[in-house]
Amino acid sequence: MDEIQRRLWKLAWPAIMGNISQTLLNIVDTIMVGHVGALAIAAVGLGGQVSWFMMPIMAAVATGSLALIARFVGAKDEENATLALEQSLYLAFLLGVPVMLFGWLFGDDILRIMGASESVVRLGYEYIKVLFAFYPIRFVSFTTMAALRGAGDTKTPMKLGILMNIINALLDYLLIFGKLGFPKLGPVGAAWASGIGITAAFLIGSYLLLSGRLVLRLKLSYSFHLEMAKRILRVGIPTMVERGLFSFYNFLYMSIVTRFGTVALAAHQVGLRVESIAYMPAFGFNVATSALVGQNLGAKRPDRAERTVYEALKMVGLFMTAMAFILIAFPRYLVMPFLSSSDPNYSEVLRLAAIYLIIVGISEIPLGWVFVLGGALRGAGDTKSPMYITAVSKLLFRIVPAYILGFGFTIPAFDLGPLTFPGFTLHGLGVIAAWIAMSLETFTTAGLLWYVFKRGKWKYVKV
Repeated sequence: MDEIQRRLWKLAWPAIMGNISQTLLNIVDTIMVGHVGALAIAAVGLGGQVSWFMMPIMAAVATGSLALIARFVGAKDEENATLALEQSLYLAFLLGVPVMLFGWLFGDDILRIMGASESVVRLGYEYIKVLFAFYPIRFVSFTTMAALRGAGDTKTPMKLGILMNIINALLDYLLIFGKLGFPKLGPVGAAWASGIGITAAFLIGSYLLLSGRLVLRLKLSYSFHLEMAKRILRVGIPTMVERGLFSFYNFLYMSIVTRFGTVALAAHQVGLRVESIAYMPAFGFNVATSALVGQNLGAKRPDRAERTVYEALKMVGLFMTAMAFILIAFPRYLVMPFLSSSDPNYSEVLRLAAIYLIIVGISEIPLGWVFVLGGALRGAGDTKSPMYITAVSKLLFRIVPAYILGFGFTIPAFDLGPLTFPGFTLHGLGVIAAWIAMSLETFTTAGLLWYVFKRGKWKYVKV
């Protein structure tokens, strides 16, 4: 393993571990809320969807912060790295406040628009009000993690993330069920647990930054530097648009999957949960590549930045090959733990979910490339290219084929003078068509990102 590979792995593995801890927390959250009842699951699930729609706004500052700080650290420009950190945190807080107010003022209306019953709206709105109360802190904490990763420190975000998840899981148990003298809050307790966990990680992270114990140091001037704020947003806003488009397209895609029936939807959700574990290595290399590309460009070493990407593609390719083999070779065994054999739809959900894993398993390697190449471009400050690719690829190669091939179509017979067309009917392939389209879009996105990367313009982006 050469120096670049060692640096990639040094940054990647903490990001992988942090993501694993978050995934485990999500599973624990689901299990605990599930023991309260179906109403609680519905309320928390829809409340989480409303929360998910806010993620693109949070990503805007975080992506801009990572790209700029990586450049400054690579150029050994400590003064501007410190300034970028401070301004990023101010921006994150300022964006978090209106998001918090949005949840308080319109959370119940959004739930109604999503089709929730009044009982789900009442409980879901209580959950949303608590969850969104912590959004200014959540935005600042998320941006702090991104800034540290841009500076090459992925261990501190990992440790803070694990601590946050432990606190969250413990308080889930105490506050949802009212154990050890704590109030029994039901699903609203899950929102309090999440907020308190985030706040604890935020306070510890802030102390470490202010004390100078980390690779970055936070020096508060209590002033707003307009030019630096503009630079952060100029890089970050395309990512916000990209994530917004992704959320919208995902909504359309899930609407298509839902129309194939409850069994198909259940198989999709189970398959998605299994696959989310499989692409954790790709997430780690995404973070590592973003940081190292930005740092190398800051150090005026575009050649080394390019080589870093090639090495990351090789390494993620090996990991994702192993994951693809597991998904394709043992799909039924991976699905079984998520299903109950007493369910009357057990056999059909198992069959469909296994097909899902085989189809997505074929595209695991290009999925790894999507993570790495997307991370490289964003780390270089080229956030517009991934935005354009997402806008085109997900619509033309996922949404449209999923609908047309899934539901089928008919071209009626017609005459054009001497020419007669007999007509043609394609019978819908059902949910399997949606999964094939998703896999097709992964290959297409990887190809488009590779084309942009090979053109090399990302080496000369000014941030």
